Order: sequence, then structure tokens, then C-alpha cells
Amino acid sequence: MEKTKNRDQLIRQRIAANIAHFRKLHNMTQSELAEKINYSDKSVSKWERGDSVPDIYVLVTLAELFNVTVNDLVSENAPLPPPPDSDVEKKRVFILLMSVLLAWLSATVAYTALRVLVPDFTQAWLCFIVAIVVTFILCTVFSSLWWGLLPRLLSVSALIWSIAAGIYILFPLVNMRLIFVVGGVVQLLGILWFTFQGRFRRIEIGLIRGIRRRKH
Repeated sequence: MEKTKNRDQLIRQRIAANIAHFRKLHNMTQSELAEKINYSDKSVSKWERGDSVPDIYVLVTLAELFNVTVNDLVSENAPLPPPPDSDVEKKRVFILLMSVLLAWLSATVAYTALRVLVPDFTQAWLCFIVAIVVTFILCTVFSSLWWGLLPRLLSVSALIWSIAAGIYILFPLVNMRLIFVVGGVVQLLGILWFTFQGRFRRIEIGLIRGIRRRKH
């Protein structure tokens, strides 16, 4: 009985050490890892302390994320995975910046063309208002593809208020200031959505795991 207990404790410690090792090797905090696998950072902290052990579904998910095998996560001498590409993040930022610059270049060309071809058109500067909205649309799209919850929330928030300001400027009607009230409501809904998105995902994963257990 004592041997079994010691063996379980040893396995628990190995898994804890390996999760922490691979997480740090991939330059992730506990919160970032938790977000990627849709668990709480408290769960990750417990795994790395050896207070609890992730189930097989989580081990498979972690192995795929770290580009290793499940055996690597439970082995005493786990091999090092290929080092992550340190230039990936720089490339992503570069692509975003180039996309934004292209949007502003297009706005500048449109503004110049309007001022040259239609000199009497005094609203050509509105091209730059559109460029602001397009900028935050690009930020929202790329942050949804590549980055975590906070960048997505910030991008969506900026997009909401840039659209509200753009409408206010483009359509100077009576009581148009109420558009900012609408923007405030949409902003609140956005915060609530991003706050509960991770929780909904964890519930979904829990249901999937429960179904799989019943099948087996």
C-alpha cells in the first residue's frame, strides 16, 4: 500500500515538473496556458504543484500544445521539444502593421484623388475616419486569429467606439450623441461576452468529456 502511494506521488511530481517545464519552454504564463486549454489558472497551478493530476483528455491537449507526446509528460527524462519559433510573434505584429499601413495608404490615396479631381468636395478628410474604423477591424480580426482574450477585448472595444464616433461625425443629426449610449451598451455586452466565453468553453469541454466517458 505504501509503495503504491509513493509511486502515485512520484508520477504526480513528474507530471507537475514536466508541465511547468514545457510551459516555461514555450514562454507561457500559467494564465496563458490556462486560456489556451480553456481551464482556470488555478487548475494549472494545482497541476504544477502536484496537488492534482490532469485527466487523460487534458494530457492529450497539453501534449498537442507543447508538440510532445503524452509519454513525454509523464516520463522522468522527457526529451526537449523543438524550440518555439521566437520570430512568430514578430511576424504577426509585422503583418498587422503592414495591413494597417496599407489601409492608411489607401485612405491617403483616396483623399488625394478627391482633392485633385473634386476640389470643391470639402469632406475628403472623412477618408481618414474610415481608415480608423478599418484599422480596428484589422486589429479585431488578427487578434481573434493569433492572440488571447485581452487583446481581443481591447480590439473589439476600440472598434465599437471608433464606429460610434465615425457615425457621429458622418451623420451630424439631431440627438446623434445617443449613438454613444448605444456604444456603451454594446461595450458592456462585449465585456460580458468575453468574461463568460472561457467559462462557456470549459462547460462545453466538460460535457464532451462526460459523453466520452459514458461511451467508454
